[in-house]
Amino acid sequence: MKKLFVLLIFVATATLAQAQVSKMLGQWNTFDDKTGDMRSTVRIYEEKGIYQAEIITLYEKDANGNYKVMTAPYPKEFEGVVGTKIFKEMKVHGDHLKGKIYDPESQKTYHGKVTYHHKTDELVLRGSLDKAGLLGRSQTWKRKK
Repeated sequence: MKKLFVLLIFVATATLAQAQVSKMLGQWNTFDDKTGDMRSTVRIYEEKGIYQAEIITLYEKDANGNYKVMTAPYPKEFEGVVGTKIFKEMKVHGDHLKGKIYDPESQKTYHGKVTYHHKTDELVLRGSLDKAGLLGRSQTWKRKK
């Protein structure tokens, strides 16, 4: 009886964790760390147990301060950014994702962790130089409406 109870707790915990991760799928807006301006839309999807994130849209502000989709030809610093994969080897670890996160601005890859916050419907990405996540920075993405 005790083994059955432990098994049921394990299955329930795994199911809840998977539900958290499944809420990460979809489109998310990213923001500039310094200005807070919206920069891009990223699509997160799962493919054979590996989670992918791809930049699908870039934004710029118009003269009125409204965001508009940036279209090709892109300014030199944004050439080749649309279609860039942000996640590398990203897999489920409990209620979050762990793997590598690519920063197109610095063109570097970091140890990464992605956590979904159900109360705010936001993702928090932590990119770090070390696996423990001590030496790095976090960024918050908001679900695209």
